[in-house]
Amino acid sequence: MKQVICSIATTEKQISACYPLMYQLRPNLAHSEFIARVLHQQKYGYQLLQAICGKTISGVAGFSIGHKLAWGKHMYVDDLITDTEQRSMGIGAVMLKWLENNALQQGCGQLHLDSGVQRFAAHKFYLREGFEISSHHFAKSLCSIE
Repeated sequence: MKQVICSIATTEKQISACYPLMYQLRPNLAHSEFIARVLHQQKYGYQLLQAICGKTISGVAGFSIGHKLAWGKHMYVDDLITDTEQRSMGIGAVMLKWLENNALQQGCGQLHLDSGVQRFAAHKFYLREGFEISSHHFAKSLCSIE
């Protein structure tokens, strides 16, 4: 495997370059909406990690630091995707190690993420990387009144 360099995408150009990978995870999100959401969420602490292998962005992870009664100070990974053509090459493990180290540097006691129930390969990966299934996540769509 080539060396993987992880860094935070901060500029609109860097964020835009992450879109093709994020589209693999979030195909319902248009390019312009992706950029707008990331820029908006950055105001509230969201960060976008890019894993670069050679000259190619091979992985992307969105995360933020939060505080909850149940978890204390923690890092929550909203989105994590490795390019489908580059899976099982260690890129995801490098990103998780970077996230873990960053969480520790920020004083977090825990690292959390949710994974769609249909993503069986991702579940195997997370379990192999030391995560445990600690709860069920429930969601309910709400109709907005506009």
